[in-house]
Amino acid sequence: METLKYDFVIVGSGLAGIAAAYLLSSHGSVLLLSKDFPTESNSFAAQGGMAAAIGMDDNVNLHAKDTLETGNGLSDPRAVQCLAETAPRIVHWLQEIGVSFDQSSTGQISLGLEGAHSRRRILHAGGDATGRKLMEALMVALKERPNIHQLVNMHVLTLLQNQNGRVIGARAQFANRTQEKIEFYARRAVILATGGVGQLFQRTTNPRGATGDGLVLAYDAGASLRNLEFIQFHPTTLYFNGFPAFLISEAVRGAGGILVDDFGEAVMKDYPLRDLEARDLVARKIYQRMQEGRHVYLDCRHIQNFQQKFPNIFARCISYGIHPTRDLLPVFPAAHFMMGGIATEMNGQTDVEGLYAIGEVACTGAHGANRLASNSLLECLVMAFALDEHFRSENNEESEVNVSLTQYQMERIPDSQELLDQVQKVMWKAVGIVRDQCSLDKGLKTIVELQQKHPQSGLLCTARWIIASAISRQESRGAHFREDFPVPDPRLHHVDTWLRREEFPSIYKDACDDFNISQKIRRLSVVMAEV
Repeated sequence: METLKYDFVIVGSGLAGIAAAYLLSSHGSVLLLSKDFPTESNSFAAQGGMAAAIGMDDNVNLHAKDTLETGNGLSDPRAVQCLAETAPRIVHWLQEIGVSFDQSSTGQISLGLEGAHSRRRILHAGGDATGRKLMEALMVALKERPNIHQLVNMHVLTLLQNQNGRVIGARAQFANRTQEKIEFYARRAVILATGGVGQLFQRTTNPRGATGDGLVLAYDAGASLRNLEFIQFHPTTLYFNGFPAFLISEAVRGAGGILVDDFGEAVMKDYPLRDLEARDLVARKIYQRMQEGRHVYLDCRHIQNFQQKFPNIFARCISYGIHPTRDLLPVFPAAHFMMGGIATEMNGQTDVEGLYAIGEVACTGAHGANRLASNSLLECLVMAFALDEHFRSENNEESEVNVSLTQYQMERIPDSQELLDQVQKVMWKAVGIVRDQCSLDKGLKTIVELQQKHPQSGLLCTARWIIASAISRQESRGAHFREDFPVPDPRLHHVDTWLRREEFPSIYKDACDDFNISQKIRRLSVVMAEV
């Protein structure tokens, strides 16, 4: 089997992955592995902007306050403060590498308003193409670093560990050459930047690669997973049967778009922030209207210069035969973002030596139970910055890898489209926008039965963990809404759900001196009993 060595091995090529590759290339050689091209990532498709408190009437403490309030009692204040404080520096850095943010008529950076933000602080580039503009600038920058190597169409089967449990590499194979496997060793670190889990649901804004691969790789290596029950459903995607969900950015509501039903009644009229309430609330209200047999639409007809502000949304609507300035846009929520993930610090450090995770696959606690709009692109870059600073430390010098002492975990084979289709149907019913014990139990039973037929499936592991976490949290909080427990339980304020392989040292203990995650003592045990 072929073996290759680098200083850093990064799995995933969205914004977090390519930003980390660019920054870490100052400290050594970097290998960037991914299933798909960067242009197929969630980051590249991101319409929404990036939040940063740079306005005259704004400050980082207000940004942090809005983030904490949206997190519904589960946010880590340290992570939130780091996110808000680093944001202005990120803006300056992006401008240095060539990103041109949209400007107002006065030549200043234009700042938009989105749900649950108390100030205008959303920066856009290219109208509704912010993610693409950020990615394009970084992809150009990567070409200037000859010590960055990229391999695409790679499926990572397992992480490699030494006899002490340190992660030292990854085994992978090309998607179109299933028999050929390669081992990639990392002298300094393996970084997971694999994105979210949206493809586990029937309706999602996520690309095909968002199947939770990083969660499974980390879990198999002994890393802790945190708060997997919290899946954010974006309130507004174009609703056409037979067509994939297409995101209608929250910025459209920030520009004045109004949600209405068949009778022209404003869906959010009874709430203080109306259409700019937090995403979890707006998504549930749309879902409830549709359960009553109504349809919900986004009325954008009064928004001036719609085509100029939202060129990609305008073009997609026209392709569906809808004119945004004349017609109502039919919308429905779709799985969009995972607040939970691999438990990490802001620098991506997990509780397994040599393993880091950044971006959506990581859970720093910054988002809590519900993510504030336009904090996701920001978090990708903040974590990449923190990771870079971490490896500037003289205590993080490279170590030579002894290939002969490599320990192997189970290889996770790629899942079939047929199995994915089955999982999507189960997950939409079991852990969709609204949940209850009956739907959760049925979903868990089906997933366990499928696991018995497909024991190497990583997809089924992730599905089971999400359902089990939702069963364990007997309350409603943020994006996790249970009809049988419809209100938050004050006893579960700042209580996280945690999951880790039983054969590794238990995380259910009163102290964890070697891993400094705040609120680490208060945990919910995830139910994993066989059905």
